[in-house]
Amino acid sequence: MDEYDIRIMADYSKDINECRKAFLALRPRLHQLEMKYGLFDPARMWVTKNGVSKDFYDPEDLMLFLDSIQHQFMDAATSTRLQEHPGDSSCTPPSESEQ
Repeated sequence: MDEYDIRIMADYSKDINECRKAFLALRPRLHQLEMKYGLFDPARMWVTKNGVSKDFYDPEDLMLFLDSIQHQFMDAATSTRLQEHPGDSSCTPPSESEQ
């Protein structure tokens, strides 16, 4: 009996392929924010952080969500840094007693 390789490949439309590429381009940000993710057929991105999951069908929506998460993260980091070092800001000049 002859052996043949059978390959099954997804046949997505151009729009779906572009959507999938846009989702995949966001992977570095997902890694940076330590989020788990998955790309499901045809073009749905699932993300989870701290046990909370969310689905996205539009890469733009995911990008806006990541922006909001990143701002929350940055605000929390700034708040923590200010609590640890009150008055120690490089933007404020030292008082005369500190010079």
